Amino acid sequence: MPNDLRKSQSQNMVLFQRRRTENLQATTDDSLKTEIPFDNSSTIVNNKKLLFSSLILFRLFNALVTKTYFNPDEYWQSVEVAHYMVFGYGYLTWEWKQRIRSFAHPLIFATLYKVLALLGLDDGNLFIYAPRLLQAFFAAINDFYSYRLAKKLFNDSSAKWTLFCSIISWFNFFCSVRTFSNSIETSLTIVALFYWPWPSLDIPRNQNEREIMLRISLSLAAISCIFRPTNVIIWSFLGIHLLWKIPKHTISIVTNTIIILIIAVTTMIIIDYKFYGTFVFVPLNFLHFNIFKSISLFYGTHPWHWYFSQGLLVVLTTLIPFVVIGIYSARKNSRYWIRIKPLLQLCIWVLLCYSLLGHKEFRFIYPLLPIFVVISGIGIDEISSIKNSYLENSFTSSKKSAWLKFSIIFLVITNVPIAYYASTIHQSGVIEVMNYLRDEADKGNIKDIGFLAPCHSTPFYSNLHKNLKMWFLTCEPPLNHDINLEEYLDEADQFYKNPLEFIYTRFEHSTFNSSSNDSLRKWPSYLIIFEVLLKDIEYILKQLEYNQVSSKKRYFYFSASYLFNIILYIWIV
Repeated sequence: MPNDLRKSQSQNMVLFQRRRTENLQATTDDSLKTEIPFDNSSTIVNNKKLLFSSLILFRLFNALVTKTYFNPDEYWQSVEVAHYMVFGYGYLTWEWKQRIRSFAHPLIFATLYKVLALLGLDDGNLFIYAPRLLQAFFAAINDFYSYRLAKKLFNDSSAKWTLFCSIISWFNFFCSVRTFSNSIETSLTIVALFYWPWPSLDIPRNQNEREIMLRISLSLAAISCIFRPTNVIIWSFLGIHLLWKIPKHTISIVTNTIIILIIAVTTMIIIDYKFYGTFVFVPLNFLHFNIFKSISLFYGTHPWHWYFSQGLLVVLTTLIPFVVIGIYSARKNSRYWIRIKPLLQLCIWVLLCYSLLGHKEFRFIYPLLPIFVVISGIGIDEISSIKNSYLENSFTSSKKSAWLKFSIIFLVITNVPIAYYASTIHQSGVIEVMNYLRDEADKGNIKDIGFLAPCHSTPFYSNLHKNLKMWFLTCEPPLNHDINLEEYLDEADQFYKNPLEFIYTRFEHSTFNSSSNDSLRKWPSYLIIFEVLLKDIEYILKQLEYNQVSSKKRYFYFSASYLFNIILYIWIV
């Protein structure tokens, strides 16, 4: 009996210690959710409708203050095409002639244009800003579901910091409200990731609910792949990962994928048939020209490591240290680590796949930014934790609070100025020029317009909304296999190589007397050039009786290669 009693006491002591440990751990977990700036009673964050409405208002503000030019595709592959679809005039670049783009994405803005036209609102600044205001709604979805994904995978505290990082990110402010297909691709991808049935999550426990979530996620992924065929890189990885982790549901996963794939492909083919007038499978043409024929290399090549050495550094900027801290924090927590690991693997997979392609751009990896934003939220949450922080051994709670405040201030002062400069000053001249031309066109002062500038340097008909004759120096790539990409010069290249020779051989010699030679380009009443050309062709313009607009109409234009003004020349009859 004494032995049995001692054994029983020993077991009770072990049980007591175990329960004490569990209670202590629970208290520790609760303390991890304690952070300084955010209060659990925060009304906006806890009210989904109010939060989403607030994010929409913020992104509407974002859209209205954005007055700069980032990349031609923002206009020439979206709203310019939409303008053509609705109003019958607009410029279609070679991609549309070769049928490597789907009309599905421009259809969004074409629908908006049609509604505005039916309401008699297709005139004035509202028409010009409308596509960007619509995109602001999708940008708000990006912020909202970044927050919800962090909350679903981790905790409330990390989610709130994720929301902060999403809002403060300069690249989000700069790119999210622009009418790129990449922008809506990013929004659709983060929503699809939220509904994705992550194997590491126990919820929902009901298999029917998980299947519904899978269908929602796959549907959004399919739409995203229609807009951007390269988005399939993301979902091929996640699909294989899901099959690997839960092989018992292989039949259900594959069946749902095939059904949604058939519906998506059929819808895409119907849309493109409507506007191309023939059956075409755009993703195949996209691969043929951009991958197999390497036409994308015509627009620039970068070293294989560019996304790692430059791309991520620019897109993330000062979020990078918090991404590192977030990974470190998750690595210590097995529950977090098992959830964050597939996201990290996905990012590495996408970056490696994109690195194999010669032509690289910052916006191509934009869909990864919300994932890094989520990880940054974990990093700031780690700094904000009062207990069990890796800083605990070296700093007191007051010093940790100081580090948190420093982190917030650091992110604000490094992101806000960049966002302001990039969205309101950098390459703003070309937008202001189009605004000036639109005002002049409304007054009936313009007959035709010419752009002696690098191709697609400005928006076009979608920003003028007047069926005037306009031309620009083209930059069609060599679609013939026999032409060497390195030796090929497009029209814009030929002009800048020798402006005088180009003018004498390609243009009429007078603005008053039209030539019978239709191959010669006619001088327009309004001519837009960059200041850098003045030293070469100013005397020709004077001979042609062009008059420079007042210096008040000089607009700054910045690029990686130049820092100069854009000057508007007007021929006054």
